[in-house]
Amino acid sequence: MDNRTSMLLFLVLVVLFAFTFVFGIDALALPNVSYGVLALIGYVVCLGFSVFQWALLKKERGAMMPWFITYAIVIGIIFVWYVTRCGTAFGWW
Repeated sequence: MDNRTSMLLFLVLVVLFAFTFVFGIDALALPNVSYGVLALIGYVVCLGFSVFQWALLKKERGAMMPWFITYAIVIGIIFVWYVTRCGTAFGWW
């Protein structure tokens, strides 16, 4: 995969994260379960695609490899924060 395609996929993932984050914040602020489910799916898709793309670029020694692993780490941290906030809001812990 060339750098142009990787850059485009990275930009799409950033836009997807922006929408996912907004849906997550809205779901936590208001009792809107459908937004919460969309946010959960969005976080999983962002994390899955970034790790998959990182693995492909690592195999090919691509230039965008550090960007995707950094993105995956940041999304992972925010995903854990979101799940923790959901657990607190539902009273699971």
